[in-house]
Amino acid sequence: MDELKLLNGETRGLSRRDVLLSGGLAAAGATLLGSPAAALARNVSARASQAGKIKVAVVTHGDTGSFWSVFKRGVDQAAKDLRGRGVSVTQVYANNDVAKQVAGINAAIAAKANVIATSVPDASALKDPLTNASKKGIEIITVNSGLGAFDYLPTYEVHVGQTEDIAGQGAGKEFKKAGVKKVLIVIHEASNSGLTQRANGVKSVLGSKGVKILTIPNAKSDIPGTKAKVKAAFAADKTLDGFLGLDPDVTIPCLDVIPKGTKAGTFDVGGAIKEIEAGRMLFAIDQQQYLQGYLPVVFAVLYVTNLNTVGNGQPVLTGPGIINKANAKKVAALAAKGTR
Repeated sequence: MDELKLLNGETRGLSRRDVLLSGGLAAAGATLLGSPAAALARNVSARASQAGKIKVAVVTHGDTGSFWSVFKRGVDQAAKDLRGRGVSVTQVYANNDVAKQVAGINAAIAAKANVIATSVPDASALKDPLTNASKKGIEIITVNSGLGAFDYLPTYEVHVGQTEDIAGQGAGKEFKKAGVKKVLIVIHEASNSGLTQRANGVKSVLGSKGVKILTIPNAKSDIPGTKAKVKAAFAADKTLDGFLGLDPDVTIPCLDVIPKGTKAGTFDVGGAIKEIEAGRMLFAIDQQQYLQGYLPVVFAVLYVTNLNTVGNGQPVLTGPGIINKANAKKVAALAAKGTR
C-alpha cells in the first residue's frame, strides 16, 4: 500500500479531522502509535524528499490581475522554497469561469494530488468535485473565499484568508471616522458570497440606510460600463458621500467619476497605495494575499510529511489590515517587490 495515500486518508480508519478533534496526534496516540501508520509516518519524510512526491494543486476563481498576481507570487515562492522537500505545485486561475475551476479540481483528482487548495466563491458549484476529492482522501484547504463552506468534509483542513464580514466592519469604521453618512458599494462578481459578506460588514457599522449596493456582474471586464453605472448612481442619489469598491481594479478607475469630496476606499492593494498617498483615497483593506498563496503550500507539505494540522477548526487569518496615509509609504516599498 502506498504510504502517502494511507497518511492522506484513502484507506485509514481515523480521519484527519478525527485526529484534530481528539486533540491532535497526542490524543490519538493510542490509535496511531505502535501501529503500521506510525511506522509509515516515520518514513514518510524521507520518501517525500524525492522530487514530485508531494502534489499540491492550487485552483482558484481568480484572474492574473493586480490581486491574484500577488497571490501567485506567494504560491511560486513557497513551491521554490519547498522544492527540496519534494513538493510540486500546479496552478489554475479560472477567471470566474466555473466550468474551468471545476475542470481544474477534477484534473487534480485525476493526477492524484495530495492536497487541493481552492477558493470557493460559490460553494454549490464546487460541492461535487470537492466531495469526490475528499472521498479519495485528498486534503482540502480553502483560500481567499469559502470560509465554512466545506468544513464538514472529513479531509478538510483549514481556511486561509480573512474573515470577510469583519473586514467589512473595518471599512465601515474607517468611513465612520471620516464622517461619511452613506456609501455606495460596488459588488463586481454577482455570485461571490465573500463580496456580499464584506458589504454586510460595512452595513453592520453604518446601518442599512448608510449603505447602497450596486451589483455589476463582471465589472472588471467592462470598466467603461462600470464607470458609467457608478456615475449614474451618484447622480441619482445626492445623499451618497462615500464610495467603496471591493477590488482596486474597479475602485481606482471609478475615482475619476465620483463627485469631488467623496470619501473613497477599497479592498486589496493593487495601485491603491499611490492614490492614498495622493489623498484621492482614504484607505485600503489589505488581506495580504501573498500569504494566502504561500501558506497553503507550507501547510500541505507539513501535513503530508509530518501530519501537522493547523487552525483547530478555526481559519488562519491573513488580515484584515488597514493601509492609510500613515503607513502607505512603508507598504508601497513592499508592493513594489510584488509581495503586498
